[in-house]
Amino acid sequence: MAVNSSFDGAPLARPFPGAVVLTHFAAAFLALTVVTDTAYLRTTVLMWQDFSSWLLFFGLIAGGIAALFWIIGALTKRARPGWGVLGLYVLALILGFVNSLMHAGDGWTAIMPWGITLSAVTCLVMLGAALLNRRAARRPLIRA
Repeated sequence: MAVNSSFDGAPLARPFPGAVVLTHFAAAFLALTVVTDTAYLRTTVLMWQDFSSWLLFFGLIAGGIAALFWIIGALTKRARPGWGVLGLYVLALILGFVNSLMHAGDGWTAIMPWGITLSAVTCLVMLGAALLNRRAARRPLIRA
């Protein structure tokens, strides 16, 4: 039987159902955009630009729903990631949206130099949010 507790036995907060899974899907979609942009940079096959656009689209959909779940969880005191983590998630979504607008361009100018740069920055922001969220998840739940 698995027990959700910290090292000292205090219960840990559980996030809103589905928030963690959707966050991981959004992070995967947005991180794979860097891979497909790099593939386009090396091959100049337009298929990779299309893949990047689709990955950004699905990352924004999953990330938007996940951000909504995280905000609901924070407002109902279910989750303990903090507003800083939520801010990084929202920043990643904003960067992903701007990146999606960049990728709407035609060919090489859509990817180089700002498309791949925004993809990398979005990936790093998502990584930072994940690390902060992991650190926050280790804190015990304190009910007032």
